[in-house]
Amino acid sequence: MATDGYLAPKAMDGWPAPLSAKVDPETTAASEQVWRAALHEDYLRDAGDARWWSDSMIWYGPGGVGTAHSSLEYSTHWLRPLHAAFSNVTMAIDIVVCEGSYCGAHFYLYGIHTGTWLGEEATGKRVSIRCGAHARIEMGKIQEGWMIVDFPLAFHTMGVDLFGRARELALAVS
Repeated sequence: MATDGYLAPKAMDGWPAPLSAKVDPETTAASEQVWRAALHEDYLRDAGDARWWSDSMIWYGPGGVGTAHSSLEYSTHWLRPLHAAFSNVTMAIDIVVCEGSYCGAHFYLYGIHTGTWLGEEATGKRVSIRCGAHARIEMGKIQEGWMIVDFPLAFHTMGVDLFGRARELALAVS
């Protein structure tokens, strides 16, 4: 997928973030319920349908993955390849924080690398994927999402020195 970079929320409803004094606690609770369900279904259940995402959603994926402009693109270019590459996936959530329509999470995915992922053939190793994700949720659906993934850590646990590989490529063209 092409990338749009990481744009600010289209709602532009923060100063620059939600102002705690103006946030409705019921909105926060509803957003957190959607966010936790989406994290569980997208990453652990491998539901594949991204049902918590709006039809007009936009997801700013990590560098090298790109930007999804629909739940189909999100599923096709991020979720399905992830689940095809890893088996026995578990998740360890460090924190989930929500305020109003905005939620964030820091979590690790762990899985056995049994298929090709980001061009790397299966290694059979247990891989750690550290993720930071944020979302804007309205009317029970995720409208926008942002995700950062620690690819160097993931590749390191696959046994790949990503920075060494990049250094070799850079030296080869020098």
